[in-house]
Order: sequence, then C-alpha cells, then structure tokens
Amino acid sequence: MKMTHQVTMENKQMLSQTQIQSLEILAMDAVELEEFLQNEFMSNPMLEHKASHDMHASTSAEAGPNWYENLYAGRDYVEIRDEDPGERGGLKAPDTNSVKRYLLMQLDIQKFSKEQWKLIAYLIDCLEDDGFFRMETAQVAQLTGHKEEEVEKMLSILRDLEPFGIFAPDLSHCLLKQLEVTGMDTPELKAMVLECLPQIGEGKLSVISRKLGLSTAQVRKNIAVIGRLNPRPLSGIQESEVSYIVPDIIYTKKGGEWEISINDKWFGEYHINDYYLRMMKESKDPELLGYFQQKLERSQFILSSIQQRRDTMYAISKGILEKQRDYFDRKGKLKPMTMKALAEELHLHPSTVGRAIKGKYIQSPAGTLLFKKLFSGAASPEEGGDGFSAEFIKERIKELVEGEDKRSPYSDAKLAELLVAEGIHISRRAVAKYRDELWIKSSFERKERDERK
Repeated sequence: MKMTHQVTMENKQMLSQTQIQSLEILAMDAVELEEFLQNEFMSNPMLEHKASHDMHASTSAEAGPNWYENLYAGRDYVEIRDEDPGERGGLKAPDTNSVKRYLLMQLDIQKFSKEQWKLIAYLIDCLEDDGFFRMETAQVAQLTGHKEEEVEKMLSILRDLEPFGIFAPDLSHCLLKQLEVTGMDTPELKAMVLECLPQIGEGKLSVISRKLGLSTAQVRKNIAVIGRLNPRPLSGIQESEVSYIVPDIIYTKKGGEWEISINDKWFGEYHINDYYLRMMKESKDPELLGYFQQKLERSQFILSSIQQRRDTMYAISKGILEKQRDYFDRKGKLKPMTMKALAEELHLHPSTVGRAIKGKYIQSPAGTLLFKKLFSGAASPEEGGDGFSAEFIKERIKELVEGEDKRSPYSDAKLAELLVAEGIHISRRAVAKYRDELWIKSSFERKERDERK
C-alpha cells in the first residue's frame, strides 16, 4: 500500500457568531422574538423599550389589570379549533363544567359537611371567566344563608387550589398568590405588584426605581418575573382542547387593495437609550467606556437584525401574495410553489426562506395557516403535472369521493377518468397513491351494502 500526500483547495463559507445569531433571530416567531428582546432589555442598559399603545395604561386604579391583560390581548391571538383550523377568534371562556370538576377533584369530600359542599359548589359557580371572584362575602352570605365567617373560610380553602391565583378578588392578589407559592414573594416584588402595576404598564422604570428605592436593573428583573405570571388563572385548564397562536403576518384587503403587515407592534418599540448614550460620550473612564461600547454594538446589531427580519418576511409575504392572489381572493386553489423558486425570484437563498417561514403563521380573510402549507411542488406528469400541485389534486380526489354515490363508489380508474376530463392528466396508479395518502379506503371498502344496514 502506497501512501501519498495531496494538497487540495476548496471554498468554504464560515458563518461568524453574529451571522449565526442574525439567522436565529430571523427564525424566531413573534412570541419567541418578544421573549428574546425582553431578556436583552433586562441585561443591556443601552437598549430602551417603549411599550406599544395597546399596552399603555392610564393612571387610574384600573390601569394595572387592564395593562396586564393587554400583554396577552395585544398579541392578536387567533383561536385554533380542531374542527375549524382557519377560524379567527378571541380568548375562549373556560367550560364551566370542566372547571368545576377540576376544582372539586382537589378537595377531600370527607372534610366538608353537605352544607359546606353546597356552598363550595355555589362559590365555584360564581367564578368569573378570568378566574377571579369579585363578589362581596356579605352578598354571598345573604344569598346562601351562611355566615360571613363560613363564606370566608370556604373562600380561603378555594384560594389554595390550583391553578394558583384562582378566586383572587383582583389582579394584584392573583399575582401575589403565585409569587407566594413559588417562593418568589420578596418585599420588592410584592411592593411592585401592589403599588406599581400602572407604572409598569407605562414603562416608567425611573418612577418605580425612585418610589421603591430600587436600581433600574432590579426593576427590570422584577418586571420580567411579573411578566411570567398568569393573569388569567383559568386560561390553562383547557389547553388540550383549544390552542392559541400569534400570526406573524397579517393580510388585509381594503378597497380592493391588499395590505401586508408584520404583527410585531404589540410588544412595543426598542431603540438606543439616549441617557446612557450621552453618559458614554461624556465618560472619561476607559473601563466604563469599553463596557458601554460593547453594549451599544450589541444593541445596534439586534436592532439591525430585527429590521432585516422584517424586510425579509415582508418580501416573502409579498411574493407569496402575488403568486397565490386567487387563493387569498377565494377564487381558486393554491398554485404549485416551491421555496427554491420563490427564493430565486426574491434573490434569496432557499435556506433563508426556510428560516423566515419556520413555524410562522399568516392570518388572512381566507383563514389562518402555516406559511409552510402554502408551498408545494407541482406533481410529476404521471401524477397530474402541467401546473397542478399535488395538494390540489388530492383535494379534488377528496371532493369527488365525498360527492360519489356510496352504493356505487368511484374506482381509481374512474377517478382518474374524471380528473382527466377536468384537464388533470393523471394515471390510475397515481390516484391510488394519493388516495392512500388521504387515508381514503378503496371503492370496495367504501361501498355501502344492504346487509350492513
């Protein structure tokens, strides 16, 4: 065996750490991006955050709860139900019966008398959709014939049940209960929840800092902890039945013209902090100057990456809309479209398109759907090519089967014949393949027979 050495030259593109993170930011959906920015905001004094209009709170006593709920409502949630994946909706009120069962299962029936058990059931029935209990104990006592002390006792027991924060009289006490059970009820956090929710909503960190004697960094960290608490204790009980998504792109049609918007306004605006920028320019301390310079470059990189993400997603969304205008106008089916073809049109790399649409949704008058569902290659000539996508052909097969006479269902050959008559040139074998992928039984298995009636 003879061993030799050989020198070869090849070109390799090596991505820097900043390029990798820029691609990671592109791949984030709206919720992930908001969480990423909040973490950056807490650790980088050069990054300033201005809450969106929807999140602003007034200085009234109701400002705190309204602001906190807007953290969720402002995201423009879309409700996705199994039976109608395109339906647009708000937050669904929990089912009363399932809530009642969930709460009663946590109680030991042997510990309560029949009258106490009835009172507990009544108190659960009086819960509001958000999980709060706002009735006065005197009113409950009058309506049920129990003493106020007994009502308070039962409420105290119910307030220890999961989800934590349930039966609280207001948002502040709901959040305090969650801090208590998680062992995070520090004096500073408790004070911020009880006294500063309106200021948190308005982003007045300096006001909170002066009011409570805390550093700005500590205020930011506490706000992050508060933001992870649940303002609606009942919202998680039925997650298996209903899920919520935040669409990243919203298509709207006004006056016959389509508009495209990036759904990222709800988490506010981020920009360079003028105060620290001025401090950096005036600083004579080399170490402090170096620290500020590092944080400034980090902030500029993040803001640049976010703008690049917006530009890329807008370009892709516009390209999709132009290609699939008939579909979004509800005048036709989806046309064959691949990521590679769209990337070439937009002068992007296919992997960039893949990252930009990863796990993201488009909301439109035609429904809410994954970006990825809009892409499909054209079927091969045998499988009905010539401009028809595989998804379109499958949809036509499904429609034909649904409309057939169940006593004499279409064979694969007959389905192929019907499709050819519509201009979809497809073989019987391809029909059988698509039918199997759709989990549609053969014509023999679909046939209704008299002996089965």
